[in-house]
Amino acid sequence: MSTQKIKIRKVKMDKWKETEAKLQVADIILVRRKKIFSRMIRKATGSYWSHVMIVFSVADKKINFKNILVVSAETRGIEIHRIQKFSRNLDGDYDFGVKRFPGLTAEDRQKVMSYMLNNVDIPYDYLRIFGFMLNYFLNLFKIKKRQKHIKKYLINKNTFICSSFIQKAFFAAVPKEKKEAVLFTKNKDFQLVLEEITPADIARSNNFEWIYNPHL
Repeated sequence: MSTQKIKIRKVKMDKWKETEAKLQVADIILVRRKKIFSRMIRKATGSYWSHVMIVFSVADKKINFKNILVVSAETRGIEIHRIQKFSRNLDGDYDFGVKRFPGLTAEDRQKVMSYMLNNVDIPYDYLRIFGFMLNYFLNLFKIKKRQKHIKKYLINKNTFICSSFIQKAFFAAVPKEKKEAVLFTKNKDFQLVLEEITPADIARSNNFEWIYNPHL
């Protein structure tokens, strides 16, 4: 690694460490990854981001807990990891952004945590990702007649992708009067709002504030 790249990486890590120390439960961490599949998602959604995670717990000196735990839909299902598993790899093509819903109460955050725990190990929805990619290629070739039909049959509501997991966590956690406010997008078909969310939708949502590294 060149001296210039080492300096850039150090600056990025220093900025991230400042942000990491201020993270709160239920903060959303957007992720840009190197992998080819991630590049395909970025291309298909027109976004800088390809993946999202959510903060499950933060450091607590009272109980000598020194880590930050995040939950996300990974290839083997809903998983919990220390954030260092991902942050140690920050470099030129691996990046983080952070967004936060400004109106969460302590009770809301506890309910978001409960939703996460209740769904640990639920499988990843590969078929839904296939549907997203298929729709992307149908759009490229301006074939729209079958898209709604495809969406209907390629979504398993009992499994998740990273972004649908986070959308459902917020929607399930907050009281009725806040539910519309925590939606990342609006759609006449309400169920699709919960199921068809992408990392790009989360990045572009005006209902959640950027805390760190804003990109769309």
